[in-house]
Amino acid sequence: MENRFEKFIREKREAFDFREPDPKLWKKIESNIRPRRIIRWKTVASRAAAVLIIFLASYMVHEFIENNHRITTIKRTQQKPAKEIIIPELQEAELYYSGLIHEKLEEIKPILANCPGIEDELKTDMSALDSLYFDLKMDLKDNIANQEVIEAIIENYRLRIAILEELLMELKPDDGMCISKINNYEL
Repeated sequence: MENRFEKFIREKREAFDFREPDPKLWKKIESNIRPRRIIRWKTVASRAAAVLIIFLASYMVHEFIENNHRITTIKRTQQKPAKEIIIPELQEAELYYSGLIHEKLEEIKPILANCPGIEDELKTDMSALDSLYFDLKMDLKDNIANQEVIEAIIENYRLRIAILEELLMELKPDDGMCISKINNYEL
């Protein structure tokens, strides 16, 4: 069947081609056809390179600023005061309270092994008190031997001990389980 159809078309081809469309119609069709867009690889490559350079530059600036911030933070934490103030009353209190806190922490460690949530809360509270302690030490350096600052440092130690004693009372070592009604401390 295909062969007969092809044969018919070949024989009558000239009869089909006797009419041509109007030239205006072809112009109208050509005007609606969009020209083929030519991709210039040099332009594409230059734009991609510009984007890459901007990205790399911003990344390097970010890393530079971040490293600078880290170095400054490390220097600040490692710096010891050039002229540390020696206050005998404060030294004795720090020695006494730090020993007491160490004892309480050693006593509470086995109990907290079964209570990870409470241990996290305790670490959070203690770290907040530590940062407050360092701020007070800086204030002490600025306000040489100010009695109010010394009392605030001692109160900071007392608050730590109070938190640890409260936890020891709430979490009895004999129970072996966590009590969920621990008081929340706010600083």
